[in-house]
Amino acid sequence: MKMIRTAAGLFLAAATLLVACGGGNDRTKAQVRLVNASSGDQQLDLRVDDQLRQGAVGYGGSASYVEADPGKASTITRAGSATALLSFTPNTAARKYYTVLAYGPLGGLKQLVLDENSAEPDANRSLLRVVNAAADAAALDVYLTGAEDLLAASVPVLAGVLPDVLSTAHIANSGTWRLRVTAAGSKTDLRLDVPALALSSKQVATLVLSPAAGGVLAKGLLLTQQAGLAAQAPTQARVRVAAGLADAGFTSLRLGGAAVLSNVSSPGVTQYVLVPAGTQSVGLTVGGVVLGDGTKKLDEGGDYTLLMRGTAAAPLPTWVVDDNTLPSDRTQAKLRLVNGVSGVAGALSLAVDFLPVAGSVTAALATPYDLVSAVSATAQLTVTAEGLGKPLFSVVDQTLSAGAVYTVFMLRGADNATGVLRKDR
Repeated sequence: MKMIRTAAGLFLAAATLLVACGGGNDRTKAQVRLVNASSGDQQLDLRVDDQLRQGAVGYGGSASYVEADPGKASTITRAGSATALLSFTPNTAARKYYTVLAYGPLGGLKQLVLDENSAEPDANRSLLRVVNAAADAAALDVYLTGAEDLLAASVPVLAGVLPDVLSTAHIANSGTWRLRVTAAGSKTDLRLDVPALALSSKQVATLVLSPAAGGVLAKGLLLTQQAGLAAQAPTQARVRVAAGLADAGFTSLRLGGAAVLSNVSSPGVTQYVLVPAGTQSVGLTVGGVVLGDGTKKLDEGGDYTLLMRGTAAAPLPTWVVDDNTLPSDRTQAKLRLVNGVSGVAGALSLAVDFLPVAGSVTAALATPYDLVSAVSATAQLTVTAEGLGKPLFSVVDQTLSAGAVYTVFMLRGADNATGVLRKDR
């Protein structure tokens, strides 16, 4: 009798676990969940055979499974919409578990069906797979190291993970690892740094990497087979300085008390540097004079330009948010204008080969990015100001590469306005 009660208890525990995961009791059905890893952060619905199965799933959802007839036509739509963003027929089977992974930008949504029926690894081991859902990033290398280990002395556990496919599996010792992701073949091009990634004994996990806010750094979701999800947010942002003081003074930037960029001369635009995300104290030294500290909230994975206008005696700092996602049409280039000129009352306009691209750009503002035709070493860029008879800036024989991102910075003052064309990505 005791053995019978014990067996019944085990059966009840297993049933409870299945219900906790969202599984049903119909043995003719597949167990399916929609996981939203879209960089557009839109809410999505999953329909199977025209029936809504999961609704309004935001980024990072969902952990629950629903019953679905195997092999039925499925669609993914925006929440509440009947218009399909994707139509597909998944290869699923009864009594098996699957994740429908939706990822990609607005207007370019993709899906990948993940089979979640892999055998568990041995005790004290974890199985890790990766989906590179950041198509802009090309191939990526994935590292699991100790907290203080240098990448220069480390090798990736998964190398050259291509977009849109599920990687091979890596078996790791269970425990807490520092996760770092870089561009393939580069230990200095860091895309994601997670200080503490916990992998438990016998865990089967899939790490999904998608673009963060700025388009270059990555964010992650860790999916545990037949269990929950855990967001792996980036801990860093990227910052640069566009120095445009009219009298050519030097600018130095500190964030959180740490030196970031020192003695940036005007006119000039630095490369991006990695800095901690979050609300940081901002310290500026301009022309040798230390200014009072302020604060700036840097979103996780964001790209920012600190635009310095005015003069060394009266500097005018402005933060500009950058969007370095690649153009939706890879045969074209993305281009914008940033107005960092002091002493010009009229708004600025930008033309490429005499065709208007951006207009009505007042001081300290940036235009939205516009798609322009890619041109090889022949483009003419012209920036004009309202009320002035001649261009502030005009340059010929410029290259605008297909699939690249550019900014034209207008810097300094009315009498010495300088244009800087920067390829941001």
